[in-house]
Amino acid sequence: MSLKKSLLESAIKEKSLIGIRTNSLEWGESIIGFVVELDESYFTLNEIDEYGFLIGKTQIAIEDVINIEIDDRYQRRLMYIYNNSSTFNMNERITIWKEGKELIPHIKTLIEYKKIATYYLNEDDYVIGFALKYDKTYVMIKNIGSEGDEDGTSYYPIDKFVGLRYNGIEEQKIKLLYENRTSFY
Repeated sequence: MSLKKSLLESAIKEKSLIGIRTNSLEWGESIIGFVVELDESYFTLNEIDEYGFLIGKTQIAIEDVINIEIDDRYQRRLMYIYNNSSTFNMNERITIWKEGKELIPHIKTLIEYKKIATYYLNEDDYVIGFALKYDKTYVMIKNIGSEGDEDGTSYYPIDKFVGLRYNGIEEQKIKLLYENRTSFY
């Protein structure tokens, strides 16, 4: 039996997440999920997205597999998200498109309730974290990375903000990881 096939069998038996990269994917891309079927030539992966939701099954030829990733840091966090995804509420997201000082009352509320939020500097540039304090010109934010890790503190000019979002699924996922970050070390 090949090493690939034994790893796939082990993933079925242990119901563990695995990452697969095939010839048809770009370098650095992988498909992550649970192996649910396996025969001599093919296996079926029930794919999972970054929010822990199953998104469908993909059948893959064993010979097309370039590499298999098992129990890496991302997968351990993703499994935690998967096991807790039922706590996510899709209808809680609040997005506010206001600029600069118009956001101060909302920032004040986010500080009061210690909410993780996404602060937009423009459509593609943003920071995620806790607003700690503000004055008339700057906001101090404790940055939280996508894996729930603290990533320093930054100061941003209020007049550079174009909006914010909180309680979205992304913020809920980061909050879950942040509140349980000691579980991953």
